[in-house]
Amino acid sequence: MTIPRFMVAALCVLGPLTCVAHGDGINGEATYISFSVPGALGTYPTGINASMEVTGYYNVSPTAARGFLREADGTITTFNVGGATSTQPQGINAAGDITGFFYLPAGAALQGFLRYADGRIITFEGNQAIYQGAQAVSINDFDEIVGTYTSRSPSVFTRSRAGVFTTIAVPNGTIATAINASGSVVGYYCCDNGVFTGFTAHPDGYWAGIGISADSGCANQTIPDAINAAGMIAGWYTNQYSNDPASCTSENIGGFVMSPDGQLTLFQPPGTMPTFHDLAVSTGEVTWPHWVSINQAGDITGSYTDTAGVQHGFVRNPYGTITSFDPPEGNQTTTTSINDEGAIAGFYHYHAGGGPPVGFIRVPQ
Repeated sequence: MTIPRFMVAALCVLGPLTCVAHGDGINGEATYISFSVPGALGTYPTGINASMEVTGYYNVSPTAARGFLREADGTITTFNVGGATSTQPQGINAAGDITGFFYLPAGAALQGFLRYADGRIITFEGNQAIYQGAQAVSINDFDEIVGTYTSRSPSVFTRSRAGVFTTIAVPNGTIATAINASGSVVGYYCCDNGVFTGFTAHPDGYWAGIGISADSGCANQTIPDAINAAGMIAGWYTNQYSNDPASCTSENIGGFVMSPDGQLTLFQPPGTMPTFHDLAVSTGEVTWPHWVSINQAGDITGSYTDTAGVQHGFVRNPYGTITSFDPPEGNQTTTTSINDEGAIAGFYHYHAGGGPPVGFIRVPQ
């Protein structure tokens, strides 16, 4: 009998041996499915749902992208928001509805979109009297969307299934990263001293900061990147150089997971996790992939770079075991999403070099 991964928490209560056996699955043998959009200059998956549908974007030129949906049987459908110069899907829910953002010709602000499973696309933008655009980044199974109003002082918004927008009252300079099934949102905000602090905000209006203590003399960045239905939060942190680099002797970059009751656990893959040193805070645009993803079982995936400068994927089970991986023919692996069955989506480059990045799905055995 196959045990659904979302039952892991209940099974842990019933018997530790069940948990150990289940936990080994995500860290054990896996099969890999590689795919590319025909003719693409690079294929970049950004989300995977429980039905093994994958969304993402592909480059049609060095500066233009289009969206795609890959079905479980391998069928790929491409799409573009009408009039857009670039379309970048960011997330997909259980029904196959996709959200993301798109760019219009020069001078126009980026806007958000919702593509329903039947192919219909609706678009939305910010309040132009206050904001410059709306960058959608995550969708839950109730078609609730979270994103960032892009402006000189970015703010987080949620959009309900009915199309009602709510601005989350978190400090100015706020960036959204994910929303869960309960409508709870995670992201981060920036203070005057340039230090990023994470936050979680709930539908009842309550919000709280998430911060990891910095080493003496270093500035700390805490970036929640994902939240599951149970309220577990995963992300990454770094103690970066302050304005006086000599006062900070080293830079520590690692991952963290926070339980629903606020307990923080730090972890370190066998290398340096990606960060966004060149973030343009003034625009609020979030154009990098999600570096960390978590599923309902508490499995976490992400990427790291080794001492030779080669990037690999990793997966961490709820008990702290970390396993590195790359598709058999590839390296420079970037993971972007994990579903509740433990399947991971991302992209990589071929060992032999040359050719554009290709997408992959890692399926645990």
